[in-house]
Amino acid sequence: EEVLSCFFCFGFFMRWYSVENLSPKYFLKPLPLIDFIASVVPLVLTTSIVTLGVTSVPSWLMTNSALVNLRLLRLLRLQELLVDIDTFKKVAEVLGIKSEGVRPYQLQLTRVVITIFSLLSVSTGLIYTAEHEVNPAIPDYFTALYFGLTTLTTVGFGDITPITLTGRLVVMGSILVGVAIIPAQGAELVEALLDFQSERRQKKLIKTTLRTRTDGGGLETDAMIDPRISCASCGKRNHRGDAFYCWSCGSKLW
Repeated sequence: EEVLSCFFCFGFFMRWYSVENLSPKYFLKPLPLIDFIASVVPLVLTTSIVTLGVTSVPSWLMTNSALVNLRLLRLLRLQELLVDIDTFKKVAEVLGIKSEGVRPYQLQLTRVVITIFSLLSVSTGLIYTAEHEVNPAIPDYFTALYFGLTTLTTVGFGDITPITLTGRLVVMGSILVGVAIIPAQGAELVEALLDFQSERRQKKLIKTTLRTRTDGGGLETDAMIDPRISCASCGKRNHRGDAFYCWSCGSKLW
């Protein structure tokens, strides 16, 4: 674990140097800040206790479960692979999934799942670590998970309340994250789903429109539609094989 921590820490400073030349502006973006907390902080805490003999670090933060929760934030680095649909398609191809079947809503769904799983795991672990020894309302991890979920989603039934300063700070942070991140990503997911439904309806309309009679009295079927042809501007597919412009936005295809 220590070797992996050193590896992640070294990788963080290399990225910081290559992108911003060690400028503090690098931490103005959320992912680098999360990367710092997940890669550097656990190693610094462990080193400060073992090597330097620092005793001012809170005991709850030095437990194995707390450090593991911080390291779970590394999962959010997967967001770097989910920047746009093209990058997501490359990841899908590596996993053996055909890129032609990848849709924008799947990208947004993956983002939401990774974000919720990571934040819920971290907040639940920190709440359990800070509260379970002194708060009888949180006797086990499942109760902490229930409390973390209601806190992160800003539901807050009020049946469980933190009694320690550390627990209250964790709850405050979870509420802020729940208000700021989850609704925004949820809105993007809904928008992507609506676009997907619109694309499906448009595809059916195209199939119906193109079933016109030919000179031989037969029917031109959907074979005229080539799903591989995509618009570089809007990403829509299913264009006619002889089309020069996108049916959705009107941009030039070739």
